[in-house]
Amino acid sequence: MDPIELTRVLDALDRAESTAIGIPTLSSRHCGLSDADAWAIAAARDERRLARGEVRVGYKLGWTSAAMREALGIDQPNHGSLWGHMATAGTLSMASRIHPKAEPEFAYRPQRELSGADITAAEVAEAGEWAVSLEVVDPRWNSYGFTFADNTADGSSAAAFAVGEFRTVDIPPEQLRLTMRIDGDEERSATGAAVFGSPAESVAFLVRSLAESGKALQKDMIVLTGGATSPVDLKVGMLLEVESPELGGCRLEVVP
Repeated sequence: MDPIELTRVLDALDRAESTAIGIPTLSSRHCGLSDADAWAIAAARDERRLARGEVRVGYKLGWTSAAMREALGIDQPNHGSLWGHMATAGTLSMASRIHPKAEPEFAYRPQRELSGADITAAEVAEAGEWAVSLEVVDPRWNSYGFTFADNTADGSSAAAFAVGEFRTVDIPPEQLRLTMRIDGDEERSATGAAVFGSPAESVAFLVRSLAESGKALQKDMIVLTGGATSPVDLKVGMLLEVESPELGGCRLEVVP
């Protein structure tokens, strides 16, 4: 993608986010959009955010569900950056959203820098703390009919997140449990095994991916390891609550 077209794409994504008006997918406009193009767009948008003073606070994983990847013919997860303005104390305004969904996740926070192309899930588990979280995804596209490349270019649809208290645990991360309640009624439950076999493997995948571009996962950065259950469409007035016997809870109230 030439520099002029790249700038146009970055401007369009910025405009979609600021106006809450979705745009046509890149794959529908650029025949042959490659994964390499998508990663280049995501990296350039991250650099643009940093240049204007936004603070990266972590990363999120997408496509960590094996069933979802198989159904869509995708062979690996992707990831996007989390920014300080995306953090919420438990209230989400719909005023600046396009078509948000939320999903419960296990969040991770390393107690030291993690790096290297050969890091293991066991090393991840030993080096950090866990919490429950609610991630809000809000694709900048005008529909959910996007490809892996579209999603990657869009920073894996990262939009907002709430996270509970981080804790050390004495059980394997794949045995962690959570339940999401929707308006105090409907429940969706999962264990850490639903996330790439283990949320620690999800983090290890991220660290190995960062190593390809000479980066590391910095101490105290937050990692959202991927949806543990199916997502829910958000509506004004909705209350989502996540509880874990091992990790406590967090909540998200949707307001106008």
